[in-house]
Amino acid sequence: MNRSTKGAVAAAAAGILLLGGAGSLAFWNDSVNLPGGTFTAGELKLTGLECSDWSLDTAEDDPGIVVDADTLFVPGDVITQTCTADITATGDHLRATVGVTGAEIDPDAAPYVTVTANATIDGDPAPAEITEANDGDVLEMTVTATFNASSGNETQGESVDLSDYVVALEQIHD
Repeated sequence: MNRSTKGAVAAAAAGILLLGGAGSLAFWNDSVNLPGGTFTAGELKLTGLECSDWSLDTAEDDPGIVVDADTLFVPGDVITQTCTADITATGDHLRATVGVTGAEIDPDAAPYVTVTANATIDGDPAPAEITEANDGDVLEMTVTATFNASSGNETQGESVDLSDYVVALEQIHD
């Protein structure tokens, strides 16, 4: 067998091995780019946070006294702080809730101190859901801590740390 015949047989054998004996090999193929584009996410955030000092709201002659870490409270005292922030809410069909989360009240003090929060948007009660329609609105949160009037002697010297409270917007999507 001459050299060119041996080469042809080797090439044919290699071709069969490449095909793997699986039948046929398709040499035609094609691909296309899918239509689409660039998609950008919206935003949900609070900016420009400003808070008042905590103030003592009691039936005393001088309500509204600014309180600090040196103020000692007695049963029946109520302290309040108001914070405002601008809402950024962009995105089609955006929905979010607003709330206050945070501080763990010491279990010994928990029955004697009640913390509540009230939210308004541009002066109206906050809706159950924030939407893109609220973009640019002002959120106002009033946080109130009440030292319950029925507190007994066991509360003397107890402390409550309110510094861990957080006003939060949380996106929801059903």
